[in-house]
Amino acid sequence: MQTMHWYNPVTKEEDDVPAPMNDEQAIEMLSGHPDSDRFIEEYRRMRATHPDTVDALTLTGETFYREHRRGQTPG
Repeated sequence: MQTMHWYNPVTKEEDDVPAPMNDEQAIEMLSGHPDSDRFIEEYRRMRATHPDTVDALTLTGETFYREHRRGQTPG
């Protein structure tokens, strides 16, 4: 089983998790949060230009990492 390292916007933590095998699993990983619709919308936008599910999910996490960290002091 392949694993991936990413920023999980649902938990706002970096995680090492089993890599999703398809879009359904990736969307499931982004679900369960009040902002999940935004997370899933960004994933679908990334997926349109990145054919690899893991790449699209990682880029989605990076997008929300920057948003969540904006305005916070380092460390």
